[in-house]
Amino acid sequence: MRWNRKTILDEIRELHRSGEELNYASAEENHLNLVRAAAWHHGTWKNAVEQAGLNYETVSKYRRWTRERVIQTIRDHYKAGRDLSWRAISVSVDPPLAAAALRPNIGFATWPEAVTAAGINHDEVARYRHWTPERVVAEIQQLAQQGAPLSSKLLQSNNQSLYCAAKRRFESWDAALAAAGLDPDEVRLRRAPRAPKPRRRESGGQLRLEHLAVSPSASKRNVRAESGRPATTKTVEKVDSPSKSSKKSSKKSVKTGRKSKK
Repeated sequence: MRWNRKTILDEIRELHRSGEELNYASAEENHLNLVRAAAWHHGTWKNAVEQAGLNYETVSKYRRWTRERVIQTIRDHYKAGRDLSWRAISVSVDPPLAAAALRPNIGFATWPEAVTAAGINHDEVARYRHWTPERVVAEIQQLAQQGAPLSSKLLQSNNQSLYCAAKRRFESWDAALAAAGLDPDEVRLRRAPRAPKPRRRESGGQLRLEHLAVSPSASKRNVRAESGRPATTKTVEKVDSPSKSSKKSSKKSVKTGRKSKK
């Protein structure tokens, strides 16, 4: 690039928009040609920054990026559930981090290499972009149907990709649970949400308590049988009433007796 007063200021503004550090030490290390051109055309680097419409005192307080700081910042974003895909980091999440991670002095040739150095599986990070709000809700509901624990602490250990995606799509884990129709307070009490059990219909052959009711006489028989004593039965002799023929014969005998007396 051919440097002049205008192109120098335009480049400084562009670096600021992309999140680059503009303190003198960082600018000299990462953009030496620009710093020299700025000093030639604007007197000092500070003058060039201020003529670009920036507050030099503010930009000079930026922390210096190191390899360790890049790695720690990536981990912090990961724990917070933020999207670590290159597009998200470089555009919205943390453009200064994206720019710093690929500087020659930091030592990472690519963004996936930086993510891996932070102890994070880049393949998992790359899959985040496929998580839609609908997929997050469906996954939570499926886990609830299975009776799986859904506290945020356990999810961070057992299913971190879902947890991070939920925080990105719904801002908080509780909001994601609510969107899935679950009560966050119940989940926090460590009661795994249970799918409603289907009500059992009574079948015709189902045994009820009244079917087991035993009559008193039957219970007595059972007691006697268990004791081994023979059951005593009370026999009743039936006395036949005198028949008509016997009555007639008795009357005849009485009459003959009277005649003989006469």
